[in-house]
Amino acid sequence: MSFMSVIVPVYNREAVIEKCLKGIRASVHKDYELIVVDCASTDKTSSIARSYADLVISLQDKVERFQARSRGVAASKGEIIVNIDSDVLIKPDTLALIDGYFYKNPDIGALTGCLAKDNSCPGFFSQYKNLYMHYIFKRLPREVTFLYGSIYALRRTAWRDYASYVKIADDTALGQQLVSRGTKISFLKELEVVHLKKYNFGSFISNDFAVPFDWARIFLKSNGWKQLGRNKTGFAHASRGQLVSVVSAPFVFILFSAGMFTGYYLYAGLPIA
Repeated sequence: MSFMSVIVPVYNREAVIEKCLKGIRASVHKDYELIVVDCASTDKTSSIARSYADLVISLQDKVERFQARSRGVAASKGEIIVNIDSDVLIKPDTLALIDGYFYKNPDIGALTGCLAKDNSCPGFFSQYKNLYMHYIFKRLPREVTFLYGSIYALRRTAWRDYASYVKIADDTALGQQLVSRGTKISFLKELEVVHLKKYNFGSFISNDFAVPFDWARIFLKSNGWKQLGRNKTGFAHASRGQLVSVVSAPFVFILFSAGMFTGYYLYAGLPIA
C-alpha cells in the first residue's frame, strides 16, 4: 500500500467543497494526506476545508489551477500524487483502485479516469455535457496521451514542476509533457467520478468555445499531428471524427452562408456581382 497525497485546488466552492472532501474522507484506502490549496477564496471555502483537510494552503492571490496544484505538490510527501477537482465526488474505492493499478503496473507513470454517467445536477446542459464526456471517454484505448483534470494520479518520480502555457486545458498540456518525456499514461474506464458542476446555456457555450483555443496551442506545441491515428485515436481524448468535425465546421458555415446569400439574390432577381 502506497502513501498518497491527495491535492484539491479550490476557489469559491463553498457549495460543493464539503461533498468533495467528505467523499475523499470516506475512502477505504486510509494511507494518504489531504491537501487543499485555496486560491484566495472570498466565501466560506477555506473554513469548510479546514474541517477535513490535513493541510490547507491559503494563497493570498488567485492563481491558475496548475499553479495551485504545483504548490500542493511542493508541500506533499506521498509516493503517489492524486489530483482531484473541487467539484468532483470520488467513490470509496477510488484511491484503492489507483494504488492497486500502480502496484500491478510498475511501468506506468500516470493514470486518469472519467466522469460517471450519473450527475446530481439537473438541467439539460449539465446532463448533456456529462453524458457526452462519459460517452467519448468510454471509447478511449488503455494507453493515452493526456490527463483529465477531474481525476488523475501520477508517481512522484514522474512529476515535474511546470509552468503551463494554457489556462483551461492545463491537464491535457501536462499529459503531453509527460508523454514527451517517455512517461506512460493509462486510462482506466473503471475509474469513474461524479461531476458536481452545473452548466447553463452561457457557461456551456463559454466552455466549449474556450477549450478549443487551448487545445490548438497544445496541438501545435506538441506536434499533435504526429499522434493522429495512433492506437486508433486522434489527439488526446478527441477522436479523429471529432477533429475532422472541428476543422470542417468553419467551411460548412461559410458554404452555408454563401448559399443563403446567393439564394437571396437569385430570389430577388438581383445580379450577384
